[in-house]
Amino acid sequence: KPSPGPILGQDQNPANAAIAKRTLFLHGATDFRIMQGDTLGDPKILQGGGLATFDCVIANPPFSLDNWGAAKWATDPYGRNLWGTPPATNGDYAWIQHMVKSMRPGRGRMAVVLPQGVLFRGGAEGQIRQKLVQTGFVEAVITLGDKIFYGTGLSPCFLVLRWVKPHGRERKTIMIDGSKILTKQRAQNILSDGDVDRLYKLYADFKDVEDFAKVVTIDDIAAKDYDLSVNKYVKYHEE
Repeated sequence: KPSPGPILGQDQNPANAAIAKRTLFLHGATDFRIMQGDTLGDPKILQGGGLATFDCVIANPPFSLDNWGAAKWATDPYGRNLWGTPPATNGDYAWIQHMVKSMRPGRGRMAVVLPQGVLFRGGAEGQIRQKLVQTGFVEAVITLGDKIFYGTGLSPCFLVLRWVKPHGRERKTIMIDGSKILTKQRAQNILSDGDVDRLYKLYADFKDVEDFAKVVTIDDIAAKDYDLSVNKYVKYHEE
């Protein structure tokens, strides 16, 4: 639960807000508040003049958002410019930094769905990614297959970050290739309950699995110039 009170959701226009409410009720959630606004430009979920912090932060933000407000980021009043300013034409790392700033210090965790470009793009994003990795927050990097999202064949990924990792996982990250863990259908692939269980087991077990998972250290990632592309770490079977 969040700090000041139960709150969920942002960037909802009235129609989407109504859909979000119905979805929450369908999933049995009754303890929530939906806010309408511009998360990056004018965040609404605040506490004591700063961002409210949460035990758990989850989001599926707009992919590679253009004109997201980079000009104001360097002097962000909420201190979200933790590791730098992302490109003006791509707000992916602005969302990541906003979410990290929204994690409750000492126990917060987060998961975010993004395009796989965040794993390897260079320039300002590469510099931000390096600083993010060096914090030790990155617990898991998971790539998914194609045609999972309606309207795009893009293969996404998601990052799991944790302020304090369980014992034995400090300064370690599990890389999971989930690109083949899906259920193919005629027009749109899906993640069945079984697929989700397989992905979760790989994450929960936190161990090397040929073709699917590899546990790496921060030093391992540094040796690859802080590139988080999963296929650069996972060991694949060779005939």
